Amino acid sequence: MPENLRITAPVPNNEGVLKPNLPPESPLVEAVDPSRVNRPNPQEQNRNAESMDLLLRRDSVFGRYVQQLRQTPALSETLGKALAAVFRPGGKSAAGPLPEGLPLAQLAAGVPAEKGDMVDGLRFQQKDSTLFSGPLFQLLGRMEERGDAQFALRLASFLKAFDGYVSIPDTTGAILLNLGTIGRQIPAPYAKKLAELAGRLDAGAPEGSIGANLKLLKAEILPLLSDYVAKSSDYGAMRETLSLLLHNTSLLNVSTRGYLDGQFEQLAADCRRSFGEPMTRLLRSFYLDAADGDRDKPQNRFLRSLVSLLSQEGGAGADGAVRGDILRSVLLDNSAFMPFLHFYLPVVWQGRFLFSEIWVEKKDGGEAESAPRRAEAPTRLYLSFDIQDLGAFEARVELAGKKADLSLSCPGALMPRKREISDALGRILAQNGLQAGEVRLKRGGRPEIPGIVLKKVMERKRAVDVTV
Repeated sequence: MPENLRITAPVPNNEGVLKPNLPPESPLVEAVDPSRVNRPNPQEQNRNAESMDLLLRRDSVFGRYVQQLRQTPALSETLGKALAAVFRPGGKSAAGPLPEGLPLAQLAAGVPAEKGDMVDGLRFQQKDSTLFSGPLFQLLGRMEERGDAQFALRLASFLKAFDGYVSIPDTTGAILLNLGTIGRQIPAPYAKKLAELAGRLDAGAPEGSIGANLKLLKAEILPLLSDYVAKSSDYGAMRETLSLLLHNTSLLNVSTRGYLDGQFEQLAADCRRSFGEPMTRLLRSFYLDAADGDRDKPQNRFLRSLVSLLSQEGGAGADGAVRGDILRSVLLDNSAFMPFLHFYLPVVWQGRFLFSEIWVEKKDGGEAESAPRRAEAPTRLYLSFDIQDLGAFEARVELAGKKADLSLSCPGALMPRKREISDALGRILAQNGLQAGEVRLKRGGRPEIPGIVLKKVMERKRAVDVTV
């Protein structure tokens, strides 16, 4: 899109219009008394060394990540409170029945209430919440561990193509959303023409619609927006939305089945050279099942409604600030810098709403540490849960084999029942095949888990987790 700036004729300088102003005379320099000069404090410098290190790298990706992590509330402080505000047993709020179309009401309707539903929700987050699950990707994962750098590059290209192919409906929906936003950011004549063109986009079956959609985008929609930009030089919010539209269009352009097949054939050729023909035939069979079979993943009502909520444009259907906090929290949880696996589990227990978060610390997979030692290292879990009308709880669990040490902070009102709670926790661990080690209870105060998460992030600031 051309953005040429007009260059006018030079201004005549007959009367010295462009002569620079002379700088004022510098004042006389006075002598400085060395005894009055502030000297640096070495202890203070050491104390702030890490913060200074971040300041020097404030423009880095990690610096931006930590800055956002500190500014964004935890998921329990946003989504949990939002759900507790709209959830009541039986699906009713204080003002009466909740509208079925309200996204937060749909989210509350997906809250599990039975033990089996809770387990299924956690398993879904662990296994099925990612696109790359199933026999094909398990086999590719084992191949990647034994393959070379060239095979890893081919695998990355194939994964990108597969993601684009199965996400065609989502990409098309994002393009329609971008066009609707642009239509409200440009003048009415252009907006009317853009709405007519957007109405011709087909959001139906991916195989039959992608070619026509791409032709319409390239031949009519993008030239219309290019003409508007060239004539108006609009550098406002419309340009940001236009950048998203171009990104989604380019993604759709490489999401065809032909492109996916081409990437797989290149991967299969590398597989044949590295692993032989039998492994290649097995890989091809898994690929055909994944690409031609039913691509719909098992659905979880809560996560499906959460994605629907976050996909709403602007503040439609939910408070904009709450939606923004939820969206940033989920994005941070899935960042390559996050050294924890994060699970969230809102449930209804004995008529009370309970929002729980589980943080499982990832084991360091560095080459310096051998696999047996990594296996022997204890696994640390952090749980935070807020029970409606009762208060907030935090728990730290350290698992070493079958032995579990547990530390629980609970509301002060429960401290008189300290012995009863400790015995119940021991029975819960025993029922799940664990041996209760040290069980400690203390009165809850300021939340500690957010500080633990941030500290662990800072410790691993030079480590990036790129596992799928």
